[in-house]
Amino acid sequence: MLLTRCKNYHLYQLSQTEQEIQKAKTREFGDRILVMGSCFLDCQVAVELAEQGKEVIIIERLDELLHDCLHSPMRAELMKRLEALVVLFYLETIIIKVEKDQVYLMNQENIKTSLTVDTIIVPKNYEFC
Repeated sequence: MLLTRCKNYHLYQLSQTEQEIQKAKTREFGDRILVMGSCFLDCQVAVELAEQGKEVIIIERLDELLHDCLHSPMRAELMKRLEALVVLFYLETIIIKVEKDQVYLMNQENIKTSLTVDTIIVPKNYEFC
């Protein structure tokens, strides 16, 4: 997991490898984690963190979780795990601003809200800082 530290918050950037899941088990994260994106790897990392007792929130700009494995039997199993661990998610939502421990979101209907988080995990090549 490539660690990128921004001035006011902890930002971790995922590469697209299965090794990220193992790294999530050993890395020190905060207690309230925002995961940007909901591809298979993002959701696997979210599950691993939730199993450690972290509060995990997934933000997805599309209207469906796990869009990269819609027809896979693994998708149903991962969805069950996310539900059982009470991983929260926001669909059709984007981040519009980050300030210290506040993340500001906007959904498709232009409704804005904010979340308090201490760690943000983003996909590889995401320009955040």
